[in-house]
Amino acid sequence: MLYERARNWLIGSDPGLLRLRMATRTTAALGCSLAVLSVLTKATGQPLTVALLGVVITMIAARSVNEPDPQQQRITMALVPLPATASVVAATLLAPHPIAADVVFVAVVFGAVYVRRFQARGRALGMVAFMSYFMTLYLRAGLAELPWLIAAVVVGTVCTFVMSTYVLPDRPERVLHATIRALRARMAIVIDTTAEVVRTGRLDERRRRQMRARTIRLNETALMMQDQIEDKFNPAMLYRGVSAEQLAPWLFDAELAIEWVATAGRRAAVISSQDPSAIPDATRAEMVTALALLSRAMRAPQEGGLRQAASQAQRVLDHQPDSATDDEGDAAVRRLALAIINAATATAEVRAIVEGAISGHTASVEAIDSAPPADDEPPEQGLPQTTRQAIQVAVAASLTIVAGELLSPTRWYWAVIAAFVIFAGTNSWAETLTKGWQRLLGTVLGVPCGVLVATLFAGDKTGSLVAIVVCLFCAFYFMTVTYSLMTFWITTMLALLYGLLGEFSLGVLMLRIEETAIGAVIGIAVAIVVLPTHTRTAIRKDTKTFLASLSDLIDISTATMFGGDETTSPTERARELDRNLQQFRVTAKPLLAGVTGPASRRSIQRGLRIFGACDQYGRSLARNSERYQDPVGSERLSDAFISAATQTRRNIDALIALVDGADDVTVDSATDDLDSAECRARNLREGEPQLDIRRFLTAVHALRQIERSIITEAINLGARDGLKAPSPAAR
Repeated sequence: MLYERARNWLIGSDPGLLRLRMATRTTAALGCSLAVLSVLTKATGQPLTVALLGVVITMIAARSVNEPDPQQQRITMALVPLPATASVVAATLLAPHPIAADVVFVAVVFGAVYVRRFQARGRALGMVAFMSYFMTLYLRAGLAELPWLIAAVVVGTVCTFVMSTYVLPDRPERVLHATIRALRARMAIVIDTTAEVVRTGRLDERRRRQMRARTIRLNETALMMQDQIEDKFNPAMLYRGVSAEQLAPWLFDAELAIEWVATAGRRAAVISSQDPSAIPDATRAEMVTALALLSRAMRAPQEGGLRQAASQAQRVLDHQPDSATDDEGDAAVRRLALAIINAATATAEVRAIVEGAISGHTASVEAIDSAPPADDEPPEQGLPQTTRQAIQVAVAASLTIVAGELLSPTRWYWAVIAAFVIFAGTNSWAETLTKGWQRLLGTVLGVPCGVLVATLFAGDKTGSLVAIVVCLFCAFYFMTVTYSLMTFWITTMLALLYGLLGEFSLGVLMLRIEETAIGAVIGIAVAIVVLPTHTRTAIRKDTKTFLASLSDLIDISTATMFGGDETTSPTERARELDRNLQQFRVTAKPLLAGVTGPASRRSIQRGLRIFGACDQYGRSLARNSERYQDPVGSERLSDAFISAATQTRRNIDALIALVDGADDVTVDSATDDLDSAECRARNLREGEPQLDIRRFLTAVHALRQIERSIITEAINLGARDGLKAPSPAAR
């Protein structure tokens, strides 16, 4: 069991083993490049500078060229030598003229950031241009070395291309299969956490945070897989006859089912903590057994495992009183048992599809219409983000060149690099601040580790080379986990490298801390003072984007339920809502890390919880709207639901107005319409399709939760709670 949990955690922590593959491929490309260039420099009598430039180009190309389309990757890889050669030539010619070289360096920095507007290709080529110019200046290359430096650039690019295209390419079917395993692992982790909460009958703040974090990771893994099957991989390569349009909604159902298990488990734990006698210990033990069976079947597919979990939950359900009882404990047990059965059914359906256990079924499933191209985004007010950031980086680079050279004429480059990289991937000054202190933290922690490791391997060239490779691998592996960890391993690697070159000293590493601090402080100061993009402005933009997406989802789901002519899939809109929530989390993260005061952090945390609930129930509404078929003769039922959906969208518009700073805003509850829709659905006669009624009631519940969340947030922001007269559908 311990081994299974450890393996489960390893798979879940790196969905699809993408980080492992990327780190292995990059490290292998570096090793290949270094070997080829070492032979080249020895054969031609060139200095080590030639090999170092080629190795740096290999590293940048391996990490920066990352378009989803392999064909586009090859095009970008073919373009890499062009900006690199231009930068090398310019730096070599200007090296004897320091002032001119620094002025052009600032221009290169500006251009490298400005071209980020061209998405992945612009980011890759801009980074290559910056590092090529910087390394050539740092290495003090002469004109005699220029042809060999260009050759090193070509060698580094070719090594990266060969390694990523032929030796260690991304195998779509393997990546997809590994990502599915990671998704199962994430699901099992959520179920295990739920089982622990139900077993103890307590839900303290630590367990609450743990469940929330693990559910978020499940959602992130599902989003990653959704992106893979939409942009990169065709599931038919792995599962014959299964298209992306068929697989995506089934995976979506399975994800929602696991989230419902977690929600039902939390509710049961809350009720048990309030009244220990509400749910008997024997019943709790039976539910834990069902959850354990479900988790085991999720982690390691086995014949009949999901059926056993569903059967165990059904036995618990059979021993419960009639569903009409008002007892909270009985209701909580029923909810959890039904959630387990639903999860076992949903995941069994997915497993049957991806393992080929269903024959002929996939051909009968209607493909979901793909979403139409998104409308062009409105033009940005003022300077575009890339232009604004290019100006900021140019100013920061100018100041760090001066300050860095005053501190150390030979090591000023550490300050410039620190100022340059903390702007990469940031949208506001608070994000820049967060990245700046993470880089400084990683450097400070890496220095003592580097001293220790360099001392241990002193005089051992082979051991030092192996340790350098390990440090580089760890830096690449943790690059997307946390920036401070990557910086830690890079600093440790530099200590080993200086030891090999005979330049190692504690003073050199302490100077790295000082230069990094200068670069980080100047970069943060420039981000705050020069054309700042305030985090709150970015948060307001992301908030409005999320709310507009939620409103569209409600509109499309309602039209889908009642025979509208919508061509967009509600599930696709739900995934868009997911992505908007992820962007909101990224933008808000600096405010949760201590940049603002407690009141602001509480406000952002409340917004995250409310938007998280809207996202969860929005996805539930979307999926049930696709499965619901409007019963004949239920016009008053549909009128009530449509009226509630319309009022909810008005409340969302009111919340958007509040975010924009509007005053005198009123929100009206749609409770009357929702109550009317629910009552009429429950009173339908036996002849009506009960499966559709269940879907309808689930959709009503989802819309009710969204409406409550929106009104709560609007009132928190100062809206008035209006009194809405009952609509004709509710009378």
